[in-house]
Amino acid sequence: MQMKLKVITSVLIVGLIMISCGQAPEKKPEAAPLAVTVKQADMIEVLHQYQFTGRVVSNEKITLRAKMAGTIEQIAEAGQSVRKGELIVKISNRELMAQLGSAKALQSEAKSNLAITYKNYQRMQRLFEKGSATQSELDDIKTAYDMSMARVESATQSINEINESLRYTRLVSPIDGFVSQKISNEGNIASAGSPLLTLESSDQLKIKINVPEFEIGVITQQAAVRIEVPALSEDPFHGWVDKIVPSSEFSGVQYRVSIRFKVVHGLKPGMFAEVTLLQGKEQKIMVPPEAIYHRGQLTGVYGINQNDEALLRWVRLGKTYPQGIEVLSGLDQGESVIISVEGKLFDGAKIQVVN
Repeated sequence: MQMKLKVITSVLIVGLIMISCGQAPEKKPEAAPLAVTVKQADMIEVLHQYQFTGRVVSNEKITLRAKMAGTIEQIAEAGQSVRKGELIVKISNRELMAQLGSAKALQSEAKSNLAITYKNYQRMQRLFEKGSATQSELDDIKTAYDMSMARVESATQSINEINESLRYTRLVSPIDGFVSQKISNEGNIASAGSPLLTLESSDQLKIKINVPEFEIGVITQQAAVRIEVPALSEDPFHGWVDKIVPSSEFSGVQYRVSIRFKVVHGLKPGMFAEVTLLQGKEQKIMVPPEAIYHRGQLTGVYGINQNDEALLRWVRLGKTYPQGIEVLSGLDQGESVIISVEGKLFDGAKIQVVN
């Protein structure tokens, strides 16, 4: 009896297994395609760009030097703003003041002697006219008068020279700007011609760039340029080519070019600048910025394959223009790229173009 029950149970189990194997598997519903908008990679005509990196410098840079020897009593500090005509260096003038006092005393004595000699000369002239004095006596007093006059002139000349030297003990700024370098310090003894300070103008700035010899031919006087300064948050501004040094003898194979521009708030000497020269036209394949996908250091765009699936394509990008981003390789003109999607886009996803 038990044997029969085991046989029946085994048969039932085998039957159930066969029934279950014979049933068709259930199919999962397919995901709805992602709605996307696309745009063709167009060939667009743009102005050819030549880009250079430069540095903002002062249009005026002056090294202030001592004009006479002496001890420095006062000197401006590095970074200090200065105005034209402002006292920035004072050199000790004690010795000159002593010389000036002596020269004035000699001048005063010489003027007193001149006054006496002049009166004697006038009296001798009257006597000579009356026949009471000889020609020799008149000549002698005239010589004494001329010598007194010469001593007054000599003393006056000495005073003028000392005053001129005193003027050199007080050095003023020849420009509006700032002290970019302090070369000497208070208490130092300055010799005539020794450098003391470097001054730079703050309101007249320019940008200096170095142009390779193979590109100097495209740079022309007064050519318009676009300028970007990374340290400033402001939009790019415009300038023009001011000067081109026609020789690279002292700068290797680079030519020095100066760029001028109108006053820009916040711009300071020493800042780096990116200068772009727009000249000539060329055709470039462009895509909109929203078509670009980044994965690590790679950049790509999503195209569409023949099965209406998203296809990730790696591309190499060039410069950014107002019309879009240049594609150097990985995409041909006229090919469509996805620029927006409703949902999460991935390689191989089913898509439906809605535009």
